[in-house]
Amino acid sequence: MKLTKFDGKRVRVTTVWGDTIDGNCQHNSAEYNEHEFGRPEEGLQFSSLLLFRKDIKRIRLLKNGFPTPFGKLEEMAIEDGIDLIDEVLLSEDDEHILRLLRCLERYLDPEGGLEYPDREKTLKRLQEFHSETQNAEIKAEVERLLCFNKNQRS
Repeated sequence: MKLTKFDGKRVRVTTVWGDTIDGNCQHNSAEYNEHEFGRPEEGLQFSSLLLFRKDIKRIRLLKNGFPTPFGKLEEMAIEDGIDLIDEVLLSEDDEHILRLLRCLERYLDPEGGLEYPDREKTLKRLQEFHSETQNAEIKAEVERLLCFNKNQRS
């Protein structure tokens, strides 16, 4: 499998652990990964995850957009906490940011959300991010999340 052909593409990867990861990826050469991560093996870099060749069981292009509003990649970022959430927000990958924001609703819902220790830090970071982003669609989604949480608390 030639990983270079997936550089800059929207893909679905099935890992050797059975996870399915949907996202936009960049190819990293073995030399780059050795320099940056200490592992001389090529891989695919998503905004919040690096998969090395040995981690990948199967990969295919997603030609018609993402099949779901969010997926395992976004869940993993949120479960890893505020630092990885911030990494996604700063990634300049608008699709992944929107998918992360959609996923965040499940964690930020004060009534029935999933257990989430970084809830308050995330809400504060979303308020800051709202003023930083220029993308109207992302800004609207952040506003929706912030209003949703404000209304739930009232």
